[in-house]
Amino acid sequence: MAAAAALTAAITATLLVSGCGVLNKLGFGGRPDPITPEQSKAQVLDAARDIVNTTQLDIVKAVFWRSSCNDQGDPPYRSELLISRPLKESFDAADADDATLIDQLKTHGWHPATDFHTHGTALTKNNVVAVIGPQNAATPTRSLHLYGECRDYSSEKHTDSMEDIDFSRGPGR
Repeated sequence: MAAAAALTAAITATLLVSGCGVLNKLGFGGRPDPITPEQSKAQVLDAARDIVNTTQLDIVKAVFWRSSCNDQGDPPYRSELLISRPLKESFDAADADDATLIDQLKTHGWHPATDFHTHGTALTKNNVVAVIGPQNAATPTRSLHLYGECRDYSSEKHTDSMEDIDFSRGPGR
């Protein structure tokens, strides 16, 4: 009994000394470091703004939505953003443009996302993955797809509606 009381006192003292950081890492329901839907959205929007402002990216359309990180549609959720870019006159021109974009992003802190499997090029920064998709003859635009972290446990199950995002209002908007 004395050992259990001593252990409880030691844990309590550690939590009091270390502050809320230890408790926040556990999150609610024992989930590791959850984020709110608003934080999840900001995560991909900030990454998209970084890319658009860094590269002066030409955008046809940008769309935001949330998706489940599993096949059942259950939590956790992540935010996603798809930026549609204009086609180039040829596949070679598109490849060269993508190579320039990738180099620009790497210069600004993006690095290869080696554990993300895709047919495009995956880069990561601040826990967001950006996938630069290759030009495809079957689609009217090229894509840059951003994936946030799977840490949103509080979105509703059916929040898959899409929202247009306007980056035309200048840097940081």
